[in-house]
Amino acid sequence: MFVVSYCGNEAFLTVCALVNLFEEGYPNLAAFQDSSECFMIYRRFGYLQARLLLNRQDELRLLEEELDSHDRAHVEQSTTRALPAEDLLPRRVLLEKIERAIAAYANILNTAQQMMTFNRPSGSEYTSVYNYLDNEKPIHKLERSYIEHKEDLVTLRPGREHAWLDRSIEFLLRKLDGPLPLLTRLFCSQETRLKSRQGAEVYYSRERINLVASCVITIMILALLIVPIYLLYHLINAHDGVFSSRATAQCIGILLVFTLAFSAVLSLFTRAKRHEILGAATAYV
Repeated sequence: MFVVSYCGNEAFLTVCALVNLFEEGYPNLAAFQDSSECFMIYRRFGYLQARLLLNRQDELRLLEEELDSHDRAHVEQSTTRALPAEDLLPRRVLLEKIERAIAAYANILNTAQQMMTFNRPSGSEYTSVYNYLDNEKPIHKLERSYIEHKEDLVTLRPGREHAWLDRSIEFLLRKLDGPLPLLTRLFCSQETRLKSRQGAEVYYSRERINLVASCVITIMILALLIVPIYLLYHLINAHDGVFSSRATAQCIGILLVFTLAFSAVLSLFTRAKRHEILGAATAYV
């Protein structure tokens, strides 16, 4: 199940789990989903959560009506504010029952809210897990039918600001794996190489892909800062410092295009809100 390897000349070992070495069934499926954060896709069971919330909600409604009935009966039977001794115990038992019901209701509410914040799997992630279940068939057909509930699936993969760029880089590496296998191997650490030996699936080092994505974003930011300045400087020299209406229109066009590009980069690569994008675009201009 697990493979132990030495990390170069260092005095420590690396333990890596290979999917194909695990027994068929849930052990094999669990090893596959644990092999990459992109494969950690599970059902949210939103319908069942809604049913439980509605059931607890109606239960609290009945308890609320029962407590209100107790209060009205006390007002009708007594003119004093103090509760009779014979009503004190039933009231306390009812309030304790309401307290337990509210705690259970709040627990389900918090769980449902937390699960709603989970990310939805991307199309490529869903396709990878679906193809694995359909081709390898590690578990029974009914047990793996959960993957067909596409709208009810969530992923445990943490949301990153440039996750789609990571997926694009990984997609490009898979396309280049045939003509340029050495290039793709550069993006595999020792642990991911061990995982890749199990079959056709190639696992890339997440740290190395993140590094390339950061380099791409840095280059784009530098280009968005330097290129418009160079174009405006070249435009000024071409007109000997004298601006005509055409030159002014060209300057405005350059500013407009690169401001739109800057705003698009902020929107795609960061989680900036609308007012933050507006403020950053204004400062960029």
